[in-house]
Order: sequence, then C-alpha cells, then structure tokens
Amino acid sequence: MRKLLINDKNFNNLKLKISYIDSEGNGIAYSSINKIDNIKFLIPGTLENEIILAKPFKNVQDGIYCELLKIISPSDFRVKEDCSQFLKCGGCDFRHVNNNWIQSWKINQLRQKTKRLVNSNKIFPIAKSGNHSRRRATFSAIYHNKKFFLGFKSKFSTRIENLDTCKTLDKELIKIYLFLNNNLGMVMKINFKFSIHINLMEKGSDIVFNLEKSSYGKVFEIDNLISLLTSVKILRISFKEKSGIVTIPLHSEIKNELGKLNNKTIYSFPPPGGFLQPTKNGEREIIKYVLNAVSGSKRIIDLFCGSGTLSIPMSQNAIMTCVDSNMSSLSSLEKSFKFYNTHKKNEVFHQNLLVNPLSYNILKKMDAAVINPPANGAIKQIREIIKSSVKKVIYVSCNVNSFVRDAMILLENNYELEWIKPVDQFPNTIHLEIVSKFNIIKQ
Repeated sequence: MRKLLINDKNFNNLKLKISYIDSEGNGIAYSSINKIDNIKFLIPGTLENEIILAKPFKNVQDGIYCELLKIISPSDFRVKEDCSQFLKCGGCDFRHVNNNWIQSWKINQLRQKTKRLVNSNKIFPIAKSGNHSRRRATFSAIYHNKKFFLGFKSKFSTRIENLDTCKTLDKELIKIYLFLNNNLGMVMKINFKFSIHINLMEKGSDIVFNLEKSSYGKVFEIDNLISLLTSVKILRISFKEKSGIVTIPLHSEIKNELGKLNNKTIYSFPPPGGFLQPTKNGEREIIKYVLNAVSGSKRIIDLFCGSGTLSIPMSQNAIMTCVDSNMSSLSSLEKSFKFYNTHKKNEVFHQNLLVNPLSYNILKKMDAAVINPPANGAIKQIREIIKSSVKKVIYVSCNVNSFVRDAMILLENNYELEWIKPVDQFPNTIHLEIVSKFNIIKQ
C-alpha cells in the first residue's frame, strides 16, 4: 500500500509539522492521506515544531522516509548550514543547529537511554571533537567512460557526492581525497566500482583499495599507480581482493601515536585498514578514562583488543591478556609488544568472542576486564564476565542501545555502574561513544 502511496500525486510537496526528533536524528511528522490515518513521515534536517514541505522518498520499516524541500516556518534553533553538501552526501545528521543544541540533544538521549542504569549525575560531561577532526573515512569510487568519481554516496540517490568543502574530515585527509579524485582516473584500466578506505597517520596516509572480486592488476596500471602515490604523503597501499590482501609499503614504518605515558611517547602499529578511533582527541580521551578505571589493576584482560589502542597503554603498568578475532590486528599488537620488549609478560589470543566467548575460568584470574565490542555488543561474553566475578569491568561502546542491554545484565548480577564518560567523535551526527566503569558489589 505505501509503495503506491509514494507515487500518488497527493504525496508531492507534502506540508507537514514536525512533532519531535527521533533517536536517529530524523524529524517525525504524522499526517492523513487518502483516508489513511496516522502515517508516519521521517524527514532528516528538520527540527521540532517546524512546518515544512517534503517529498516522500522510500518506505522504511515503520513509516515513509522523505526529502526536505522547503522550510516554511523555521525553528528558533535553526542556523544557516555551513556545508553545501549537507543532507546530500549522507555524512552528517546535524548542520542546521549549533553545537550547543547538538551536545544537549546527545546528552539527553544518553540520559533517557541509561536512566534505568545510573543517575544522571554520574554521567560526565561530553568530550568534544570539532570540525576537521575525522582522520579516517571510506569513500565510494566509480570509474566509467574515462570519468572518475570519488566521495560519499548521496543520502537520496546512488550518486557520489563531492567532498572538497567537507567540514568533518581532517584537512590532510581532504588533501589526499582531492589528490585521488583528480588523478586516480588516469591510472584506471577498466570501468569499475570499488571503495577506498583511508587512515590518516601522523606522517601520512594508509590506503586500502577494496576491489572485492577483482584484482589490482586488472583494475589499475599498477606501476603508474605506485608512481602517482609515491609523489604524496602516502605511507602504504593495500588491495583487498577475493584471494586476500596485497600490501605495498611506500615509506617508513607506519605508527599511530597514542600519547605520552610515564614520560615516553607510545605507539600502536595498525595493520592495513586497521581500526582507528575516528579522531585523535577522542582516542586520547578514551585512553585516559580507561587508564583511570583500571588504575591499580595488575592483571588486565582486553576483550576485542584490536591492534592495541587500549592494550598498549595499559601494558605500561600491568600484565595484559589480549583477545580478538582479527589475525592482522593481533599480529600488529604482538609487534607492538616486541617493540616495547613486553612480549614475554603479555599474552595474545585469537578467538571469536561473539561466537565463542572467553571462559569465566580465565576471567576470574584478572583484576579488571576491558571490553570494547562491535556495535551489536557482546551479550555472550558479558554472561561469562558475570560468572567470573572480576572486580572491575570497563565497557567501551559505540552503540548506547546494545550497551544498555549488556549493562542491565551486569547490574542484575552483582555489579554497579560507577560512571559513564561520553566521547563525541562524530559531532554532527547522532553517534556517541562511551566509556563506563562497573564495580562488583562487595558481599
């Protein structure tokens, strides 16, 4: 029925009043069309109580997604958008309100979702990242009929939007993007769609071309590509192919500076395309609060450790056991421990914790457990943690919804939540990371 309604002439230029902003950042409006009552419309880029014109775009699970056409009656909170690509490229949810509104909205969302877990006075102030702070991105790329397009996919079509005026990406990352956008088409051999992931390091960029079922020899004039990329600050290029990953180092060893600890600078050595926290400031804040939470712990386990963003700083003052399912990340972590000559005291395990969680028999030997799972959380691993009665649990999360689910299990099994630290690494989006500390209740 709704698919027919979208094509109905009555659905062109709908005049709607926004009732509220949902947890996904969409303005929500309700209306009656063709005697069908209470249709829910989701309109990005709007604010509460605004009257707007909108065009239905696609059906979603509980309503109809719309494109904003015109603001008839703007909110008092609305400001002039500072990016011409807002709502086109899909990278930002909020650029039509000031930062104070966004921060207030995010903290209120966090308080609402965690009110069953903790008093709001135990939620610390948000650590903020500003414009031009994002140091990693995945771009869509198309080469067709000797024309090359690189950018983010449009929110309302399959078109790739140009990002040369982006306010989110680090300026050095924009320079690399512009270089690739202007030059990569010259070394393409065939019409092809792929993606490019870039991690920005202190001394240059780490680039991964995701070619899926093809190979770099079929897609690129490889000698010309390498010659092109060695002319700029690109440290390493890799190609993800059907058979695996091929890596070509172009410059010196790739390191990610994690900050200073015990009067020395510490680094991780991420693998090609390895996970980095989105911003340098956010990474430092997460490390700082995790170190604060595990203070005094002599034996720590780091679950979903990756290449060691948290393990390496913690290992300066504790014996670490590190577990992850990604072999490349674990190899990089082992390399880091050897670099610091701590590989003999620290252990690294390969295990898929989502399928096969680490046993409570190992966890109970630890003074603290740090868990930093993917967005869906780690309910199986949490159930092993509660059986272990480990004294401290530090939960780092990029998804408040899955965090609340897992945290409820801890609270129902003799743990209390001491604090939550929100870290905003995507300031113009709905996303929010958190660091939290749980303590076992003494009996």
